[in-house]
Amino acid sequence: MTNTLKKLTSILLLLFLAPIIIAIIQTPLMTETTTEKVTEKKKEEIPVVYAAQIETPPVTQTQTVAEILPPRKAFVYFTHWQEAFKPILAASGEKIEIYHQEKNITNFQEQITAQFAFHQVETEFLSLVNPSETKNYNSVRPFVKDALSQNNYDIILDIHRDSAKAATTTLQVGEESYAKLMFVVGGEHENYKWNLQLANKLTEELNTLVPGIARKVTVKVGDGVDGVYNQDLNKNSALIELGGIDSTEVELNRSIAILAKAISNILNEQVVS
Repeated sequence: MTNTLKKLTSILLLLFLAPIIIAIIQTPLMTETTTEKVTEKKKEEIPVVYAAQIETPPVTQTQTVAEILPPRKAFVYFTHWQEAFKPILAASGEKIEIYHQEKNITNFQEQITAQFAFHQVETEFLSLVNPSETKNYNSVRPFVKDALSQNNYDIILDIHRDSAKAATTTLQVGEESYAKLMFVVGGEHENYKWNLQLANKLTEELNTLVPGIARKVTVKVGDGVDGVYNQDLNKNSALIELGGIDSTEVELNRSIAILAKAISNILNEQVVS
């Protein structure tokens, strides 16, 4: 009887513990399976990104148009290379004259080169072994013509000094003064309107940068004037009157800087358009 009761108790206890034992045995297996399923689900939810789907953000453009484009090229010469400025001669103790063999408008080549280069315009000057060979437009013409036949330039500049006095050729802006600029166009050749168009554009651009720095464009025809000024050699030719006999070195340097900026703007505008 006692043995039978023990057996019965053991059987009941076994039956009671069986579900618990089975649950404990199966739990790790279920957890592992569940983890695998969750992982697979997460993998399915993560989108696959291909190289073609990656959008590169645009590069911020901080360069100016002049810096992006290749350098423009300017050819510069001085038909009346002896033209001088009274204040500059006076400052050096020289006799005050309006023409000088050494201290004259050609002394501004370095300033012109530097300012033009700053605005991405390369400058080449007409080089003469004997400058005295050229005293007027006819005598300088073959040298200019030869240079233009060998190279392509974006603009050709014949730079002069006006004979007008300070009242006409000086601009005062606050505490700073500038040497005024003026373009002269020869109206006695077939295609002079190209030169006139360039002169008008540059005048407008100069006055946009510094209002009043450029005087009105002058078209010259008739008796007593050249009427062509070698501008027939290239439609992008311009004759510039840089200041006058009373212009100072500081005023001239300021105006050359503005001229360089204006030329750069116009030339780059032509390329872009």
